[in-house]
Amino acid sequence: MNNQIKISNKIILNFISWCICTIPIVLIFSNSIADIIVVIASIFFIFYSIKKNSWDWLNESWVKIAFIIYFWLILSSLFAFDKELALSRSTTWVRFIFFAASLQFIFLNKKEYKNRLIIFAFIALIYVNSEMFIEYFTGSSLYSKIRFNFIDGLLFNGGNNRIAGPFKDSPKSGIYLAYFIFPIILGIAELIKIKFSKNFSLIFIFFFMTINLYLIYISGHRASMLSAIISLFLIIFYISLKKRFVIFCLIATISIIIFSSNFSHNNELKNNNLITKTINEIKNYSNSAYGTISLTSLKMFKSYPLFGIGLKNYRVACEKDEFLSKGHLGTGYGVSPWKGHYNQGLKSFYEATCSSHPHNLYLTWLAETGFIGFFLFVLFLLTIAKKIFKYTKIIKNEIIVLAILISLIPKLLPMMPSLNFFSNWNAICFWLLIGWLLSFYPKEKFTKY
Repeated sequence: MNNQIKISNKIILNFISWCICTIPIVLIFSNSIADIIVVIASIFFIFYSIKKNSWDWLNESWVKIAFIIYFWLILSSLFAFDKELALSRSTTWVRFIFFAASLQFIFLNKKEYKNRLIIFAFIALIYVNSEMFIEYFTGSSLYSKIRFNFIDGLLFNGGNNRIAGPFKDSPKSGIYLAYFIFPIILGIAELIKIKFSKNFSLIFIFFFMTINLYLIYISGHRASMLSAIISLFLIIFYISLKKRFVIFCLIATISIIIFSSNFSHNNELKNNNLITKTINEIKNYSNSAYGTISLTSLKMFKSYPLFGIGLKNYRVACEKDEFLSKGHLGTGYGVSPWKGHYNQGLKSFYEATCSSHPHNLYLTWLAETGFIGFFLFVLFLLTIAKKIFKYTKIIKNEIIVLAILISLIPKLLPMMPSLNFFSNWNAICFWLLIGWLLSFYPKEKFTKY
């Protein structure tokens, strides 16, 4: 009987492990199914810990701080503008702690599990690449055409100057690539190096990196392009000067992308390309959409410095008169900054102060969770950083660790625009990388004082 239970548990564990490996694919089509996999993995991990009486993961410093953050999110939600909305997000946020811990301790604790994830992620990458090229040349992705002709009559694309690829809810193709190209490409390159040769793996890196950087550019998402370029420079900075050929390949890749991004047939396209638009927005940051949203976030923090306005409450609070810009004061909801209500006559003078979220990681924590929430999140990041610096040899021995780090670092820079940290899709991407990263590091042991 005991043997049957053990076999059954092993089968379930293996099945969930396979499901987790499909997350990079599932994220393309369904946030809900990806979230269900996260929840199932979390529940099984709790069951596994109880069954095995294995609670070593609670010794991890990052887990302890994450639980403190979790309780703070619930407490701060009690003071939110919309308590129900805030509590619906904060109470369920704990699943990401369990999910990341489950990756670190059971689902990615073996080399074969890690390799399986890399292979599935590579399949997802090839698919996204293909769909983006199809949309670029035909106007919509193959998935969009299939939905239109056979499912629900929905034909979607990225709109003007954007490429959505297979992402129907919003044009997230560039964001997706910026999250995963480095772990996937460098991870597969390492497998190629072991199976074939080093030179073949370098050719693979150069080929796929060039393609994906160009696809990020044509996706129209500037933050993703900036993130990818920062990651590339981090690689160049890290690689020793002896590996001149590798550095040459990386510099050549950047040069190709820059050349492509500035090549156009008329001045209008040149003036509207990503690089020109980004430079102009940086020069006039305080008057840009990002700048005014940031100022609104700081207003919220100053007004509610302790508890913040509550998770997912930026969209609610930004319509209050106390947070509207001068152009909106006294105008009421009828001409709120939301699309469809914005006062077009004032648009040339005042940028919108409303959005679904602050579009900045740290301003999100400050505005929605207050100073204590912000401090705890920074402490969480420092705890992860301490672990990384303690075992620097792992970065030298495992190229995939370097790849995950250089993917995460740009997204954690203070001035980088970002998705909502508490949205399901973005959170799954972030915590998948965190759990994957931690799975390479030694487990912390309980220390008696």
